[in-house]
Amino acid sequence: MSRKTDEPNSKRGRKPATEEHRKSRVIQTRVPQDLEDTLKDAAEKSRMTVSHFIRYVLEDTFNLVDGIVHDSSTLMENVARDAKKLAATARGEINEFEKLNKKKALDSVDAWQEVIINKPGACLECNSELKRGSKAFRGLSSNTATPVLWLCQSCIENL
Repeated sequence: MSRKTDEPNSKRGRKPATEEHRKSRVIQTRVPQDLEDTLKDAAEKSRMTVSHFIRYVLEDTFNLVDGIVHDSSTLMENVARDAKKLAATARGEINEFEKLNKKKALDSVDAWQEVIINKPGACLECNSELKRGSKAFRGLSSNTATPVLWLCQSCIENL
């Protein structure tokens, strides 16, 4: 014999709970005995119920996988970009990204100091070889993160 109520979806004569008061959904699954024992032991060590422990493990696993997928895609984008950059460099091309980086590097220089080269290097602008004993200009910056920048005589005149 069932009770008749005003609410069509009610159970046992109660009004349905509001969304905020409803419990989470229940998912049941069968697991081998050794996995059940492992889950119970781990939950007990963590001082929580097996249900809560499994929920946290699943949430953490999905977050970890999402992070790995995101990091992997970022890594692949960086590798692809770097491979294109290396190929362009091998062909002697300068891409827009390098032009922007050169401009940023030049903008970070506070002053240029004329020096005599001891260790071989290359001009930032024209990429000409700067040999030991030759004169060149070293960029000086108050920003310690700025790498050492070199310009040859003709490029310093074009600044």
